[in-house]
Amino acid sequence: MTGALRRPGVRLAVLGIAAYLAFLLVNLPAAWLGFALERSSRGALALGDPAGTLWKGKGLLALRSGGAFRGVADLEWSCNPLSVLTGRLGVALSGVAPETRLRASVSLGPGSVRFQNVEANAPASLLEPAIPAAAFAKPDGRLRVLADSLEIGPAGVSGAATVEWLEAGMSGLQRLGDYRLQITGNGERAEMKLATLRGDLRLNGTGEWRAAQPRVVQLRGTAEASAERKDLEPLLQMLGIRGPGIPQPFSWTVPI
Repeated sequence: MTGALRRPGVRLAVLGIAAYLAFLLVNLPAAWLGFALERSSRGALALGDPAGTLWKGKGLLALRSGGAFRGVADLEWSCNPLSVLTGRLGVALSGVAPETRLRASVSLGPGSVRFQNVEANAPASLLEPAIPAAAFAKPDGRLRVLADSLEIGPAGVSGAATVEWLEAGMSGLQRLGDYRLQITGNGERAEMKLATLRGDLRLNGTGEWRAAQPRVVQLRGTAEASAERKDLEPLLQMLGIRGPGIPQPFSWTVPI
């Protein structure tokens, strides 16, 4: 075998095969990233109109809505080829759309997605096609998501993230308030803390998500609406709150 490799023709053939494989690796199509994204997110995310290569390209980030996908933002990304040696694909990405900005480092692995250095701003209405409760509530306002490190996989969630709902509105009602939801994942369970930053509808409480019930979030706490906001009474009734001006406990099961 060693003697055969010493022959000039054989050496040239081996070099040619190696160069061709390197060429194929460098020019892997951008669609491969879409495949990895959809598989790692278990079908929640997809990449439309991919262009470029796996290592550097652009496309349309889409969010699953029922049996179809809804475009979220135009993405650009670059990948570190050496990251595949760890069994994961590291991607630095940025996205932009009207009223939407996204920046994050994403690590894609078998059945899991790790988000790092996340900063995202988007309209709250973006949640409507993805979350049943949002489709019912018709949210308005802006969402801001921050996360240093958050991993989502088959076994659950690990890490922490903060979601702020600013200039919140719901079901046609405006100026409800500004809210912050802090999420801390510990494997099969994620704890949540809900706080009102300001506003006429004050919601404060805690909640949890469990891997055993991945499509449900439990929230409990107290709610109080300003007595001056008579227009909130239909919403309060829908939320199971008797009326404005009095702090009242709530316990909600929210489908996601």
